[in-house]
Amino acid sequence: MTFSNPWFIAALVGVLGLFHLEIIATFLNLAQFRHALPQRLKDIFSDETVQKAGEYASQSAKLDLLRSTASLAVMIVFWWSGGFGWLERWSAGWGWSAIQTGVGVIGLLMLVQNVLSLPFDAWDTFKIEAEYGFNRTTVGTFIKDRIKGLLLTALLGGPLLALILWFFQTQEHAVLYTWLTVAGFSIVMAWVSPRLLMPLFLKFQPLNDGPLREALLALAARLKFPVVDVSVVDGSRRSSKANAFLSGFGKNKRIALFDTLIEKHTQAELEAILAHEIGHHKCRHVPQQLVLGLLESGLMFYLLHAALQSHAFFAAFGVSSMPLGLGLVLFSIVYSPASLLLGLLSSALSRRHEFQADAFAKAACGADPLMAGLKKLSVDHLSHPNPHALTVWLHYSHPPIGQRLAALEG
Repeated sequence: MTFSNPWFIAALVGVLGLFHLEIIATFLNLAQFRHALPQRLKDIFSDETVQKAGEYASQSAKLDLLRSTASLAVMIVFWWSGGFGWLERWSAGWGWSAIQTGVGVIGLLMLVQNVLSLPFDAWDTFKIEAEYGFNRTTVGTFIKDRIKGLLLTALLGGPLLALILWFFQTQEHAVLYTWLTVAGFSIVMAWVSPRLLMPLFLKFQPLNDGPLREALLALAARLKFPVVDVSVVDGSRRSSKANAFLSGFGKNKRIALFDTLIEKHTQAELEAILAHEIGHHKCRHVPQQLVLGLLESGLMFYLLHAALQSHAFFAAFGVSSMPLGLGLVLFSIVYSPASLLLGLLSSALSRRHEFQADAFAKAACGADPLMAGLKKLSVDHLSHPNPHALTVWLHYSHPPIGQRLAALEG
């Protein structure tokens, strides 16, 4: 580990640079609450709501800053005190194969990371979210969700990780094989998740026969969008925040509405929200995002392959040999700046897609119902009414409410 090692410099600058960039973006975003809102937003957000949203954003930002500072401090101390070298020597004594050791090392570090983040997650859920009326999760549900998440990660991620390590250990074209495997896994999970995995956390029930079900199915038929099921999701067991999504491929599309969404919105607003979601499919946004994601993962695996072949890369973290599993962990540190840059492109495309889906919903149902629904969602979720451009650029997959309303009015 030396300042003459370019991998060391890249990792250090990347980690510290991203940390400070997030701090700058956070303070600029919070400062926006001191600025007067445009008239369009004043008609939506009362002074009381803006004050409450500012307090909510401030508390959430403080917790995020504390979380990221603690995470960075632990990582830097572990790194500079020779922790990765110690982990290399300790895991080498397990007597396992290189692939088994790699999976074990990554699993151990992920478990430690989950344990360290647990107090912050609990504070967020039971203090901040509860204080502002969002949390409905019990302690039992909170614990069960995390246990289920860890088990699913082990059952699904463990074999996939072992296969990736095997590719990089034995195959000349490891980048291609890994890329194809991860692409196939992602596509399968997109189909499996709403049917088999999400029901482990959320309860899906068919929407009862009645005017709402008939209206939603009639809208889907009018828009030539095949639907086989309309479900209600018991999101209210965990949060008062509302959501809706579509899943499935081909002629097996499924509509899922959170019960909190049905509870707070009119039938016309729900139709407009559904039309927006259908707009994503009609405008081919899903395959576009999939292609972009595959291109990003291909670049990542190419860079990973280059790093795993470099002795200097491992030396930057005080690791003398070239263990595959630990190499993947170390690469995630170096890759973080590139990941942010690629994420900017994905988020920008996503925001553009949201405008297009809004336009589709406007053509299908008119602008007023969708605008009314968006206003309710923003106020109910205490969304930032006028976020700073840097925060939008870095993190927003959806345009701010003011931009969406302006586009719909236009």
